[in-house]
Amino acid sequence: MLEPTTSSVLLITTAITLIGLYWGALILGGGLLLVSVLGGLGHHHADTDAGTVPHHDAGSDSDSAHAAHDAAAMSTWFSLRFAVFFLAMYGATGVILTYLSGASTWMVFSLALVIGLAVGQGAHQTFRFVRRTSGDSTPRTLDYVNRLGRVTIAVIPPEQGEVALEVRGTERFVPAVAAERTGFDVGDEVVVVDYRDGVAHVTRPIGKT
Repeated sequence: MLEPTTSSVLLITTAITLIGLYWGALILGGGLLLVSVLGGLGHHHADTDAGTVPHHDAGSDSDSAHAAHDAAAMSTWFSLRFAVFFLAMYGATGVILTYLSGASTWMVFSLALVIGLAVGQGAHQTFRFVRRTSGDSTPRTLDYVNRLGRVTIAVIPPEQGEVALEVRGTERFVPAVAAERTGFDVGDEVVVVDYRDGVAHVTRPIGKT
């Protein structure tokens, strides 16, 4: 009876270890992915980039600046969402190929790694793109300031009224108060001089009395 050689024992040990890793990655990644699909991760911003860049004042030293730069660079390629998709696909690919194909141990490992990385990056970059483009369409405070508006509900100090503004191609109706003691009737043209806590502070446009 032939005794197993050292290389064959090592190969068998490696194969068993990798199968365990595949199952572990599939269970962990698949579980987190299921939670994400059900809304758990989305509510907690779990797809936040790993490299959130902290604010630095003018006195920050060069080491802090380099650290912030490195963190920003890392966030381009890595996030919790990437890790979740990578683990799920790495594990699923490894398990499927191990039991349903005749590929060698290292071929299965290589394919699982490549597919996991590809799917993880694809998901990460897709969500970054969606988040970035949707964020660009969200109005900010500066989008309201210096905008001409039309009074839709009379603004009589100190009470709030309402004005209609065109912001990023969309007409929006926002609460408004008079920046001065002068009130405004429905239909009056006003200009927004400030926008705080969802309320526009308006005054009469220059040149109009």
